[in-house]
Amino acid sequence: MDEKTTREQLIDKQLRTADWLKKYIKEEVNSVKSNFKTKEYILSLGSDDSSGRFIDYLLLAEDNSPIAIVEAKRFSASEDKGRAQSRTYQNDILKQTGVKIPIFLTNGNKWLFIDQDGIERHVSSPFSQSDLKRRLELHRKRRDPTKINTGKIVDRPRSILIVKQMMEHINKGHRSGLIRMATGTGKTRVAMAMIDVLLRSNIVRNVLFIADRIALTNQAKSAGFKEFFSGEAVVDLRDHPKSFPNGLYVTTVQTLRSGKKEKYYQNFSPGFFDLIIFDEAHRSIYDSNREVHRYFDAIRIGLTATPSSAESRDTFELFGCEEGKATVEYDYDEAVRDGVLVPYRAEMIDTKVLSLGIEGASLTKQLQLELRKQEEDPRYMMLPGSSFAKVFMDDKTNELVIREFMDRCYRSDEGKPAKTIFFCANKKHAWHIKKIFNKIYPNLGSDIQTIVSDVYRYNDEISRFKLDSEPRIALSVGVLDTGIDIPEVCNLVFVRPVFSPIRFWQMLGRGTRNLRSCKYKEWLPNREKEDFLILDFTIGGHSNIKYHHLKEAKERKAGTDALTRIFLNRVDLLKKNLNPKQKNFVENKIIEEVNSLNKDSFIVREKLPIIQKVVSRKFDLKDYVEELKNEIAPLISLNPGKNPMITSFILKVEKLFKLILDSDMENIYEIKDFVKERMENILQKDNLEHIQEKREDILKVFEDSFWEELTFEDVEFMIIELAPLLVYYEKNPTRILQVDAPDLVLKVEEFKKEIKEDEKLIEFLEKNPLIKKIKNGTGITPAELLKLEEQLSKLRPGITIENVQRIQKIDFLVFLRK
Repeated sequence: MDEKTTREQLIDKQLRTADWLKKYIKEEVNSVKSNFKTKEYILSLGSDDSSGRFIDYLLLAEDNSPIAIVEAKRFSASEDKGRAQSRTYQNDILKQTGVKIPIFLTNGNKWLFIDQDGIERHVSSPFSQSDLKRRLELHRKRRDPTKINTGKIVDRPRSILIVKQMMEHINKGHRSGLIRMATGTGKTRVAMAMIDVLLRSNIVRNVLFIADRIALTNQAKSAGFKEFFSGEAVVDLRDHPKSFPNGLYVTTVQTLRSGKKEKYYQNFSPGFFDLIIFDEAHRSIYDSNREVHRYFDAIRIGLTATPSSAESRDTFELFGCEEGKATVEYDYDEAVRDGVLVPYRAEMIDTKVLSLGIEGASLTKQLQLELRKQEEDPRYMMLPGSSFAKVFMDDKTNELVIREFMDRCYRSDEGKPAKTIFFCANKKHAWHIKKIFNKIYPNLGSDIQTIVSDVYRYNDEISRFKLDSEPRIALSVGVLDTGIDIPEVCNLVFVRPVFSPIRFWQMLGRGTRNLRSCKYKEWLPNREKEDFLILDFTIGGHSNIKYHHLKEAKERKAGTDALTRIFLNRVDLLKKNLNPKQKNFVENKIIEEVNSLNKDSFIVREKLPIIQKVVSRKFDLKDYVEELKNEIAPLISLNPGKNPMITSFILKVEKLFKLILDSDMENIYEIKDFVKERMENILQKDNLEHIQEKREDILKVFEDSFWEELTFEDVEFMIIELAPLLVYYEKNPTRILQVDAPDLVLKVEEFKKEIKEDEKLIEFLEKNPLIKKIKNGTGITPAELLKLEEQLSKLRPGITIENVQRIQKIDFLVFLRK
């Protein structure tokens, strides 16, 4: 494809998609003869015109002033080939107008953007006219953000320092960064303070706050934008507004990705947002949410509370960080040392049933009879502790959990349990706990409430839990894990295993708020809050405290979606010893999937050269396994998703290809049982015409002969003829056995969160000559004292003369001697 064809078929189309009107696009503009100041543009007279230098595309504002250059190259050339000549055009315009305009370099496939500061990055497509105009205005009015006061949104020394550090980072030209702050240290306020400084320094105008949870989005809107930016338009994209004014936007990533043919985020030009805040943003190269990250050209700041050891390396890479280290960090230990958060005291409780489970044969005759009534033979029944509240419910265990809690919990002065959250295994479990609480502690009455999402107006109960003395105990499943700030919570009870480090640290953060954050001190033990209590019931050998704190959970590995796994399995088959027929079969399936990619997607467009190779059938795909895995597989999740039941069926059944090649009959029969179970379930709906029509095909998989001589064609038959029927599959309701076996506590281990000393601070205090002078009683000068304050505040932002005198109520020198 030559340059002329590239421009006509690709670049012109992308400019139209960005809402550019033809009258504002000037092609082949003579940068020597044109008068850019008076907006008189001289165009090329043809290919023989040698009277000057010619700009491929000059993009104009509504007043016809130049706002961007587009330099085009043929499709097969590198997009950055026109860098030198475009800089010459840029200088020609700068000399006349005094304005340096940005540059786009493109081959129709990739777009490289060079802004007015010379910072280069790839963008998804050209920006709209209004976005380029706004960015030029911002650049003209830009101020140094490091010289702008942080304002009143944040007042804690460490929060102020974090804002300043991020402003220094951005002022150096960085366009991404990751802030890791322990839950409860004020991430939302820090985000709002950064937005405030960036707005006042004219670095940004349009801001988007993205979260993956509704509660976090609501918090950003009500406790963030509406509280601190009363003069700004605040837009919630979940309401699907009809217009998009300049202002502050909130949304969930799910809203942005909604839509089938066209995603919701495509309502905006890639340059519409100047700043995007991602709250708890985690991703993998196979994560379809990366579309959102890649589509917008904005300063991107991620917020996370997840410890670095448990964070995905992809997340660090996404925000331009060194592996394992965020741009700015403020961890739990530091926050406790600073008095911003409180430590926890944990009791890890092992009970007989939760740890060892239940053996049917060892139960009393009465309990065995109860099991037989539930159509379960106790002689062969073994229930591990890990299946508690999933396969069986034991209300004697629930009663033991409640009694242990009542014996051990922190209480307020009137004897009631302090504010408490029970993290229950599921909703049914929460209701069981409520029923037993009412039975053995009827006097608590309204102090115990089940707060789950399917209770009508459950948010009213959350408000009462936060603002009223009762309820004191909230039995929760998911609702109170994150985004709910109730500083008075003093007891957390885990009656479920939590494997996600992100979720665990959010849950633990419900109890970390300090005394100063508490409005209702009468709900606290002795009206104080020096720490909080965690009761961690070990389930099936899993202790949340041991898993997440004592052993440090391993780096989080992001999951890969089913469509991508299917594709990767097919690619792996290319490395097997396939006969020509099998090879053709596998290649056809790979090519079919690659062909279905949306070529208009900017992410897909960047990979068109390798895609065209794959689908051309001119090459042996076996030679392109690495390219298929590393370059094309991450695109597969962008394909329209099928019904998840269909996709999971195909994923399972396609494993048969490899098993056939390996003659692995044991695992073939395992999948045979899976297929038969699914088809038996579907046959129960034979009153449906579609099932009746497919009955003969379904019955084939029940014949042993079908599986004994299984071929690739048989697997394809199941994919084409049977997989679509999975829309009719309904899981049989999970039956939970009620086994009220007696339970007892086997062991209780106590653990108190020890806060590590700040090693850098200790070393400074031991070796600094000025500190030695003070301790020896030798005087120091006012200048030396100020120098010492500056050095100390870098190590610990809270250590300033003003803070020590205001909070500690002692002289700074006395403080240092101590």
